[in-house]
Amino acid sequence: MTSQDSPAPADPPVQPSSSPAPQAPTAGPGVAIPMAVLGLALLAGAAAWLVGESTLDSFHTSKAAENYQRPEILNQEMPRVSSLNGAVGFGPFGALLGLAMGLAGGLARRSLGGAVLGAVAGLILGTAAGVLPSFAVMPWHWAHRNDDPSSTELMVPLMVHLCLWSGIGLAAGLAFGIGGSGFQPARLIEAAFVGLVGAVLGTFIFEIGGAFLFPLARTASPFSVTPETRLLARLCVAGCVGLVALWALPPQPARQGTQPG
Repeated sequence: MTSQDSPAPADPPVQPSSSPAPQAPTAGPGVAIPMAVLGLALLAGAAAWLVGESTLDSFHTSKAAENYQRPEILNQEMPRVSSLNGAVGFGPFGALLGLAMGLAGGLARRSLGGAVLGAVAGLILGTAAGVLPSFAVMPWHWAHRNDDPSSTELMVPLMVHLCLWSGIGLAAGLAFGIGGSGFQPARLIEAAFVGLVGAVLGTFIFEIGGAFLFPLARTASPFSVTPETRLLARLCVAGCVGLVALWALPPQPARQGTQPG
């Protein structure tokens, strides 16, 4: 047999590569963290409503102020009474929303220390933001309660509610930033701003929706006259703060997929 008739050598077998195939990065946290942030905010609003209902009108004027023949006594006592009622009504709202948003910020970056720090900061800042404005806004509201309704139908109630609730949103956003990013100035400014924007948006939604859906509930007052509308006020503000705060979520690094063993 000649060399031309010899069979061709077989190809060597292909050996599988020892290096693993590259894996595409998995998706981020998805909707879990945003839903947790929004859920905590709404939970804080509902809890603040429960506390507020238990402390509603805790302070009253004296018996002498009930004498309608001497209205000057009522006018002297009501600024203090309304201020204290506003403080005990909105203070827990600020405290609970600040606590919840600070906790949410720490959870968003998966940091127990950040969650504790944010919650404590939110509790302190939120309490101050909920209590202090009442001592200026509530006496002013009492003094102007008989102003011409045609000139104060929507704008003045909106401004009153903004003055009472905007600081709560700002404090909650700041707590969210502390919990999520520590004390980075740029992140804190961003978080405080989105908290403020959320409170303004929630106040506007409540003002418009309350006026049209509950025309007899006196939603233009600092405290409306029905439990449902008082709950709606807190949920509107808290929900919008939580929703807008999603823009300030700390960046989530992409996680590489696990390799099969």
